[in-house]
Formats: sequence, C-alpha cells, structure tokens
Amino acid sequence: MRIRLFFFLLFATAASAFAQFPVKTTVQYPSVLPAAEIHFNDGNIEHYPIKRISKDLIRVDTGNDQSIRMPLTYVNSIHFKDGCTLYFDQGEFQFDKLVQPARLTSDSGEALLEGVLKLSKSQAASLMGPELYGEFQKNSRFLQISLGTMMTGFVMVLPYTGQCIAGLGHGNSPGDVFKNFSTTMKCVTVGGAGVLVAGIVMSYIANNGCKRVVATYNDGLGLAYTF
Repeated sequence: MRIRLFFFLLFATAASAFAQFPVKTTVQYPSVLPAAEIHFNDGNIEHYPIKRISKDLIRVDTGNDQSIRMPLTYVNSIHFKDGCTLYFDQGEFQFDKLVQPARLTSDSGEALLEGVLKLSKSQAASLMGPELYGEFQKNSRFLQISLGTMMTGFVMVLPYTGQCIAGLGHGNSPGDVFKNFSTTMKCVTVGGAGVLVAGIVMSYIANNGCKRVVATYNDGLGLAYTF
C-alpha cells in the first residue's frame, strides 16, 4: 500500500509540474493585449494583439481564437501601448533603433521583448545591464540543467511506467509490478523517481529566478505590471 501511494503521489506531482511548466514547443501563445499599432511598408496601419514575432513572421490575433501570420518584410514598425516601438528593415529587427521603454518577460529561460520577440544574448544583456543579465543567465543555465535532470529521471522510471500500463490488462497493480522487479530495477526506479522530483523542484526554482530578474528590470522602467 505504501509503495502504491508513493508512486501515485510521485506521478501526480510530475504531471502537475509538467502541465504548468513552460516549454519551448508551445504552439498557442497568449495574445499580448492591448492591441499594438502595426505600420506596414505600404503605408497602411492596423491594430492587432500580437501573439509572437519569429525570425520571419509576425503572428497576430484576429479574434474568436483565430490568428494570422504575416511576413515581417511587410512590416515597417510596431508601436506598443507602453511606448515601446520596434523597427524592421526588410524583415530584420533593428535593435539599434529600439524606442524605450522595452519591457521584458521570461519564457523557459529566454528573454522576450514585450513578451513576443525573442532576444539574442547580446541584446538581452544590453537592456538588462551586466549585473542583472549575469543573474538571469545563471538562472537560465540552472533551468536547462533541471530540464536535463527531469528527462534523466523520466527515462529511469520509464520501464516501470511501461510495465504498469501493460499490467493493467492483466489485473496487476503498480505495487505488484514493483515487487516483481529485480533488485537492480527497483533501485533504478526509486532512484529515477528521486531524480525526477529533484528536477521538478530545480526547474521551479530556476524558472522563478528568471522571472524575478526580469521583474526587477521592469521595476526599474516603472513597468512592474505583467501580461
């Protein structure tokens, strides 16, 4: 009974953490509200909430959970409601023409300008300053290590998880599966569970550390709010 309760709590914790933890493969990004003013190269001006700006495309919210993607080569500039303005030249972001204030957010240990445009390390360092950026980088590296730790733990408990799933059709409980494991596999499973939990805790601490540094930077701009 204790074994079953232990693994139930373990996988409930892991599932909850994975569900809440930001990952880099996100498909649906929340829109940045209010709408930004987008100036196109043909002289037209439109107002859209922006979801994401990638290397080549800008993705905007058109309402009713719909979005469209447009080539950045169409865009001359984007003006956000907080005063930040981004300029583009043939689809290339002109960092040297950035109009402050420039608000930052953190996503999986990466700095996002206005919550939509991923910055390079040099660009983020230029905005944050050496002291804050050094702290941000430390937490970002810690976050990457924690993700590797979580993956290692997951791989270690995978044989047990697979056996549990296979045993469901034969009436075998998770406790029965564990009892039938060899001593070596029991050690691997228990050790993997510990590594997985450690990775979850590490990722939580590191992710909060990145967000704390970014919040400190935004406080200095007088932009402590988030969206």
